[in-house]
Amino acid sequence: MTGCPASSRRRGFGLFFFFRLHRLLLLFLVLLGTLANKLNVPQVLLPFGREPGRVPFLLEAQRGCYTWHSTHHDAVTVEPLYENGTLCSQKAVLIAESTQPIRLSSIILAREIVTDHELRCDVKVDVINSIEIVSRARELYVDDSPLELMVRALDAEGNTFSSLAGMMFEWSIAQDNESAREELSSKIRILKYSEAEYAPPIYIAEMEKEEKQGDVILVSGIRTGAAVVKVRIHEPFYKKVAAALIRLLVLENIFLIPSHDIYLLVGTYIKYQVAKMVQGRVTEVKFPLEHYILELQDHRVALNGSHSEKVAILDDKTAMVTASQLGQTNLVFVHKNVHMRSVSGLPNCTIYVVEPGFLGFTVQPGNRWSLEVGQVYVITVDVFDKSSTKVYISDNLRITHDFPKEYFEEQLTTVNGSYHIVKALKDGVVVINASLTSIIYQNKDIQPIKFLIKHQQEVKIYFPIMLTPKFLAFPHHPMGMLYRYKVQVEGGSGNFTWTSSNETVVIVTTKGVVTAGQVRGNSTVLARDVQNPFRYGEIKIHVLKLNKMELLPFHADVEIGQIIEIPIAMYHINKETKEAMAFTDCSHLSLDLNMDKQGVFTLLKEGIQRPGPMHCSSTHIAAKSLGHTLVTVSVNECDKYLESSATFAAYEPLKALNPVEVALVTWQSVKEMVFEGGPRPWILEPSRFFLELNAEKTEKIGIAQVWLPSKRKQNQYIYRIQCLDLGEQVLTFRIGNHPGVLNPSPAVEVLQVRFICAHPASLSVTPVYKVPAGAQPCPLPQHNKWLIPVSRLRDTVLELAVFDQHRRKFDNFSSLMLEWKSSNETLAHFEDYKSVEMVAKDDGSGQTRLHGHQILKVHQIKGTVLIGVNFVGYSEKKSPKEISNLPRSVDVELLLVDDVTVVPENATIYNHPDVKETFSLVEGSGYFLVNSSEQGVVTITYMEAESSVELVPLHPGFFTLEVYDLCLAFLGPATAHLRVSDIQELELDLIDKVEIDKTVLVTVRVLGSSKRPFQNKYFRNMELKLQLASAIVTLTPMEQQDEYSENYILRATTIGQTTLVAIAKDKMGRKYTSTPRHIEDEVQIEVVQLRAVRILAAATRLITATKMPVYVMGVTSTQTPFSFSNANPGLTFHWSMSKRDVLDLVPRHSEVFLQLPVEHNFAMVVHTKAAGRTSIKVTVHCMNISSGQFEGNLLELSDEVQILVFEKLQLFYPECQPEQILMPINSQLKLHTNREGAAFLSSRVLKCFPNSSVIEEDGEGLLKAGSIAGTAVLEVTSIEPFGVNQTTITGVQVAPVTYLRVSSQPKLYTAQGRTLSAFPLGMSLTFTVQFYNSIGEKFHTHNTQLYLALNRDDLLLIGPGNKNYTYMAQAVNRGLTLVGLWDRRHPGMADYIPVAVEHAIEPDTKFTFVGDIICFSTHLVSQHGEPGIWMISANNILQTDIVTGVGVARSPGTAMIFHDIPGVVKTYREVVVNASSRLMLSYDLKTYLTNTLNSTVFKLFITTGRNGVNLKGFCTSNQALAITKVLLPATLMLCHVQFSNTLLDIPASKVFQVHSDFSMEKGVYVCIIKVRPQSEELLQALSVADTSVYGWATLVSERSKNGMQRILIPFIPAFYTNQSELVLSHKQDIGEIRVLGVDRVLRKLEVISSSPVLVVAGHSHSPLTPGLAIYSVRVVNFTSFQQMASPVFINISCVLTSQSEAVVVRAMKDKLGADHCEDSTILKRFTGSYQILLLTLFAVLASTASIFLAYNAFLNKIQTVPVVYVPTLGTPQPAFFNSTSSPPHFMSLQPPLAQSRLQHWLWSIRH
Repeated sequence: MTGCPASSRRRGFGLFFFFRLHRLLLLFLVLLGTLANKLNVPQVLLPFGREPGRVPFLLEAQRGCYTWHSTHHDAVTVEPLYENGTLCSQKAVLIAESTQPIRLSSIILAREIVTDHELRCDVKVDVINSIEIVSRARELYVDDSPLELMVRALDAEGNTFSSLAGMMFEWSIAQDNESAREELSSKIRILKYSEAEYAPPIYIAEMEKEEKQGDVILVSGIRTGAAVVKVRIHEPFYKKVAAALIRLLVLENIFLIPSHDIYLLVGTYIKYQVAKMVQGRVTEVKFPLEHYILELQDHRVALNGSHSEKVAILDDKTAMVTASQLGQTNLVFVHKNVHMRSVSGLPNCTIYVVEPGFLGFTVQPGNRWSLEVGQVYVITVDVFDKSSTKVYISDNLRITHDFPKEYFEEQLTTVNGSYHIVKALKDGVVVINASLTSIIYQNKDIQPIKFLIKHQQEVKIYFPIMLTPKFLAFPHHPMGMLYRYKVQVEGGSGNFTWTSSNETVVIVTTKGVVTAGQVRGNSTVLARDVQNPFRYGEIKIHVLKLNKMELLPFHADVEIGQIIEIPIAMYHINKETKEAMAFTDCSHLSLDLNMDKQGVFTLLKEGIQRPGPMHCSSTHIAAKSLGHTLVTVSVNECDKYLESSATFAAYEPLKALNPVEVALVTWQSVKEMVFEGGPRPWILEPSRFFLELNAEKTEKIGIAQVWLPSKRKQNQYIYRIQCLDLGEQVLTFRIGNHPGVLNPSPAVEVLQVRFICAHPASLSVTPVYKVPAGAQPCPLPQHNKWLIPVSRLRDTVLELAVFDQHRRKFDNFSSLMLEWKSSNETLAHFEDYKSVEMVAKDDGSGQTRLHGHQILKVHQIKGTVLIGVNFVGYSEKKSPKEISNLPRSVDVELLLVDDVTVVPENATIYNHPDVKETFSLVEGSGYFLVNSSEQGVVTITYMEAESSVELVPLHPGFFTLEVYDLCLAFLGPATAHLRVSDIQELELDLIDKVEIDKTVLVTVRVLGSSKRPFQNKYFRNMELKLQLASAIVTLTPMEQQDEYSENYILRATTIGQTTLVAIAKDKMGRKYTSTPRHIEDEVQIEVVQLRAVRILAAATRLITATKMPVYVMGVTSTQTPFSFSNANPGLTFHWSMSKRDVLDLVPRHSEVFLQLPVEHNFAMVVHTKAAGRTSIKVTVHCMNISSGQFEGNLLELSDEVQILVFEKLQLFYPECQPEQILMPINSQLKLHTNREGAAFLSSRVLKCFPNSSVIEEDGEGLLKAGSIAGTAVLEVTSIEPFGVNQTTITGVQVAPVTYLRVSSQPKLYTAQGRTLSAFPLGMSLTFTVQFYNSIGEKFHTHNTQLYLALNRDDLLLIGPGNKNYTYMAQAVNRGLTLVGLWDRRHPGMADYIPVAVEHAIEPDTKFTFVGDIICFSTHLVSQHGEPGIWMISANNILQTDIVTGVGVARSPGTAMIFHDIPGVVKTYREVVVNASSRLMLSYDLKTYLTNTLNSTVFKLFITTGRNGVNLKGFCTSNQALAITKVLLPATLMLCHVQFSNTLLDIPASKVFQVHSDFSMEKGVYVCIIKVRPQSEELLQALSVADTSVYGWATLVSERSKNGMQRILIPFIPAFYTNQSELVLSHKQDIGEIRVLGVDRVLRKLEVISSSPVLVVAGHSHSPLTPGLAIYSVRVVNFTSFQQMASPVFINISCVLTSQSEAVVVRAMKDKLGADHCEDSTILKRFTGSYQILLLTLFAVLASTASIFLAYNAFLNKIQTVPVVYVPTLGTPQPAFFNSTSSPPHFMSLQPPLAQSRLQHWLWSIRH
């Protein structure tokens, strides 16, 4: 056998190490700072062997995965081990492969495959030189545990081999040379591991299976003695290696009881026992012993002891040792076999004899003086020597003790008093005592202790430690949710230590809080008392899998507004036993709650999921509305879905509606009690529902439930309670459901009310007042102490209330018999004095009480009346006996008054804090509520004592003062229309030219809003004064002033010029003057000529279906539309396009159907339609070339721009077009969906481009755009309560704003064929600003700061609207306003629109006068073509028919006519009605007046004002009908006529009937003059009257001013003849017909005979009687005349007067008296002629008098006395003519026309 020297091997190893050194250094640098990887051993020594099964060795590395390599494969091989089927190796097996019995070595290299880190191990293979046996003991006991022996091998140098695993050895028992020869197997035996209860190494177990022995064995003792064990190597190669031996000693396992050292007192004893251990069991050995003897040895006597005596005495038969004196001795075992006496393993002990030192107590279990009530304890009294060593207490010691019986029950006590078994009875702190008293010797002598030894101990007794609950169970929650539960502890000292038996499952804190749930399993938690760890409480804790859940509704119905806790129980089901274990806490599990009916309950989100005694979790729902719902609670945990459902109901609160608390009725009356709310029948078990009303005294009342077929509410319960006997009791109403399985604890509501039945004690009567909403009730007393006012104009309802003796009002007194009476039925009476109407009234709390109502009829006469009500008795016959003591009547005195009025009813109040305006409240009850229609205009103070209202103005405005009478029947408030105004204008009225020393009147007025003058009493608050620029005139105030002005006398003193100014100040100190002040300011105005124009288009590439504004600009940015759009003379703008199918170019405001004229079209709107390219051109024309508005005097300027329109990118199918949100940079947008409130919504941004700063989203729907443009994808998710999730994805684009566009609203509609070119005056406009990007896409949100500018501010009132980027404008004046809007940060982004305002109501109302009729019209209609509503502000000024829109100006003033189309537009026009300075009278000059009956009606035309006509506008047929039937304008005009001849004592009213009318054809007023029927006397007098007729008219409102503007109307009187027949005879065949008339009538008179037998000659005039024409009639043939059968007429007619008269001519037979008749006829003719003569004479005299008076008036024209007409009394004159039976008057001899009265006229120069 050869090999390398060790030094050579070391050099080779060093060389190898040298070559590898640099690589190892590099590897070290790379791995510096990382964790070190290590092998389990640095070097291994393996034995050489030639037989199979060579010794392996396991090499292990830490961390990483390795590849293994052996540098000397012939010596050692390495085999990697891979665990768990991976390719990662951390272990390898080394096997010696050397075939030569020499020392060989190899290096095992382990390389980490990731870091390339290399580990090494040196392995050597050598030959075993020697072996030895290694044991942990040399002694073993009989039948005791075996002893393990192991072989250790050494090489020649003494090195120990690393492993001998797998090598075979031969073990045997050898002969012991030192002991007697016995069988080799008699002492010990060799055991296999399989025969013992010990686990061997794996290779040993494998070898034993093959009946082989390895390097480890077990040996067991059989009997006492010595034995030798030998081992040698089995392999033949090692047969020369010497065997190894080991000598073992086998002993009995014997011991003393007690085996420790013993301390005894002198005189005490101890009795020992001997035992041995056999096969793990203790067995007592009886004396005498077989192999051993006991001896006391080494007696050492203490100081001062007797050395001749022993310390203790041993009784070897009983093994009892008795102490005799102080000292010590040893008790030892001595082996009877001499050879075994040297064994040191035999037991022994030392006995010390000592003096007693002190006593001590011990308690078991626990050895702590903290005890538990109810437990049994062992208390031991111990004796200690002076060195604190416990002394053995023998039976002959005597110890006395004191255990209080209150706290302890002694169950057992030993004789010596050292051992006690007690039971703790009561908690508390107690002291126990013990005393060592004496020793009793064996001779029965009692030896007292020299010095009495006592001891006491404090004992604390506590109640048992109880942990609640008994156990805890939690569901397994692997996601990291831990349950924490505070275990409750009762009893003990209160200070505990907590431990968990399995901290992997359960962790417990020092406070008793357990944490579990993440790991499934069980654990026991102990709470040990710190004062006594043996006292503890325990609780079992389980973490188990969830298998089952259910709802445990304890309260399933609840009142609305209350909260229900839904207990939820969850269980673990044991698969084997099927038993369910309820979890203690499962509140961390996520619960889903669904309801089949929404709105009944809502989930209370803030409700805490908490466990309870019977449930592990809960959720809370709040009752919101009446109903029931099925609630389903589900949990989805660890792929386990569980759910459970239960029904819950909500009910309204139970309340007593009527009565609320107390019901009071009279005997035999009925009270209807109404209860509402309470639980409803349980939906799953409705049969368990109940309701009941219980009474305390059922015999005194009658209860009947009322079942109405149609109750107001289903949950109302009505009972009729009738009083049967007097008294008071409590009624209890209960409602609910009986308990059931599905509702174990249903709600039951209880309510109590009192029911009182009593006699009436007093009555009260009050009028019924209808109080306005929000007003206080009438403050008049409810008893008859004062006069109570009631209306004398309307009937009053009197209300009767009845009270008991405690002044409580009865709910019902219908059983009473009452009688009403009035003290003065002339003023007021009752129609039925015995009846009364019972009316229920609510007192405000919901309780209704019946009141008696009786109507008091009034006769509209003021006065005082006493009303009485008598109580007669009860309507029932058997009334109570004590009724005689009840009150009989009540009286109330009423005062009949008028309604309240406010004086004055209209006023304008100056806005000044020092102004206090008082308004009187006249009549009424004296108790008023004063309100104002507008708040903040005035401060109102109602002064009740003065019955007036004091107003102090605060702000300008118009309001209505409303006064409500609280104590009279309410028909509406008395009102006063008031206006608070600031100073608007000062007005001076005077003649501006005056002569020296002459005076003129100066009038100063101050005007407020609407030009209304202030009263002069406010002038002192205005500090009004007149200021003169120079002293050439003087001002003197006049004493007499009117109400609305101040008058001064201005006297001129010096020639010159001056300025008179009225100055006033308002309450703010602002100064007002009567003439405009000249304001000087400096404004830089640049006047330029337009050199060119350009079209401003913000974008030239647009998508289809978008809009973009374009407008005209100048060549510079400052030449905006403000510069030229409203130039004067104006410019016109003409737009055109090259392709009309690509886009439309529409004017501004076309969206509201407005058509602007070309001079306003400087701005247009592009509407893109289709893809393509087109050009837009504008041409600007100058309307007046001479104005020089264009540079170079050009006629026009133009510009053109190209627009490209393209299609927007869309998907192929239009029905699935995606939506996109467009946002400006740095803007925000709040998202809203249709599922808000119904589902849980969330949103998130999925992706942004180019980066995440494009947009942000806060999770709650608020998008925030960043400062860069880009796109993003937004996802919005809706989690529905019914288990469905919806998701929508939309795009978001962030881009800069390119342009803005202004649009207007609302739309205006006109009648067909009509257009509007301007906005109506007064309408409200809304301008909306929209923003677009560079291709015309409209933004959904905005962040632009806009600037608004107007070219003038007097036409539009404009301001921000109620929405973002809207403006509200009010058109207040006519004209054109240019509105400009632009971005403050980018002024170039702008839009300009023209806003033209004009009247939309026609006609023009300028120069309107009283009497004008205006037919208003407008083209505006509603969307459906319907007209609007007409309204007028002052109907007394302009009476208007609001249906047709026609008005009549009735009085001077200003009125506003409104036309309102609801929801669209409301426009107006101001109508200023001027006073009519004069009336214009006219008539048809071809017409004249005559007094012929049935002549043509004469028309006198009248116009007011200066317009020539009084009809304005075009009137429709409906308006014309309204004028004639409704407005009746003719009532404005009064018509008058009068004869111009003042001497003619005939009133024109007797001749003519005059009335006014209005002519629609001519548009003027008409005086219609008709002829009345006249008497013969009037006809005769007028026939010759030389007169005309004055006609005039007056306005009703201006009768005194314009009454004398008259017109002279020609009058042609009718001729007169009093002859109805003419009688001719044979002798007198010529007759005369006399006709009275004026010359022009007589000239046109035709007298014609109806028959040729009569001839009428020409007329002749009477020389004496002017106006008398005489026609002679002659008979041509009398015979023929007589023989004519038909009568013959002389026809008299006149074309001027349209008269036609006929005189019958007949023949008379001859008689004797013919001569007499003829004479008589001549006399008559004479007398008639005389009368005519006198009449003519008086006419001439009258004409002369008229000329004289006129001349006299002319000479006295400075006289200013007005016309006075003074009539004198007289008697009427009989008629001129009689019938033909009497002679005519003008043939008689009476004087003509004897005047009975005179007319005296006085004339003024102004007439």
